[in-house]
Amino acid sequence: MHLVIGLGPIGGNIGAHLAELGRKVYGYDFNQDRLREWSEETASPAGSDLAAVDWPSIDSVHVAVRLADQVLSVFEALQAHTTQPLTVFVHTTLAPADARKILSSAPDNWRVFEAPVSGGPQGARHGSMTVFLAGPAPTDAENALLADISGRAFRMESYGQPALVKLLNNALATYNLAATARMLNLAAEHGVPAKDLFEVIGVSTGQSWMGDNLIDVQYDLLLKDVGLLRGELGSLPAADLDDDVEQAILQARTLLGSDSEHE
Repeated sequence: MHLVIGLGPIGGNIGAHLAELGRKVYGYDFNQDRLREWSEETASPAGSDLAAVDWPSIDSVHVAVRLADQVLSVFEALQAHTTQPLTVFVHTTLAPADARKILSSAPDNWRVFEAPVSGGPQGARHGSMTVFLAGPAPTDAENALLADISGRAFRMESYGQPALVKLLNNALATYNLAATARMLNLAAEHGVPAKDLFEVIGVSTGQSWMGDNLIDVQYDLLLKDVGLLRGELGSLPAADLDDDVEQAILQARTLLGSDSEHE
């Protein structure tokens, strides 16, 4: 059985997808309405008392809470309710420093994977998420589980690296989103309807996934991740088109191993 702690947009959909695949799942959350709705949807047991969990039957624990303090509280609660070995996947996006501190403090008989995800609730529901993974070398069973919940898993060397990669990716997405929004505002200020520019952007060189989904994207989570990254690094690079922008583009192309056809 797979225990999912936190039945929000990510955890709830991971659990629902596993149940749909025929895996046994137990959902845990403090929100009683969420527990009831999830249990009815998945036909799976759910509760808010870890003492009711049949611990010997637990194959994996999936932590999908929102904040670092909540992950720490979950770890403490798990230790209070069982001393058996556990395989724990932490899907919460942490600051890299928090990931290193919290995950490294787990009991020696736990197999702890830092596993933040990208792809949103729909990706979680359909098992198509991208997972950024650090921890012990996965067993065959763990690899099969990862294949069930994700479209692709990127393996990294140490705790903190998955968080950093996800935060950098989401910060880039936020740059794209913010730049698109500002160009639309600038168009309107100068007499061009924003909808006209938006249509042009959608089929031209300014296109990006974030721009295409500007109206529906859940930007509050992106801004949360930007805040985590800024807290980790101290500052983020400016996105102004200043005199250094050409050098930044050329340097990035060099880092990617570009050849002359791109120059």
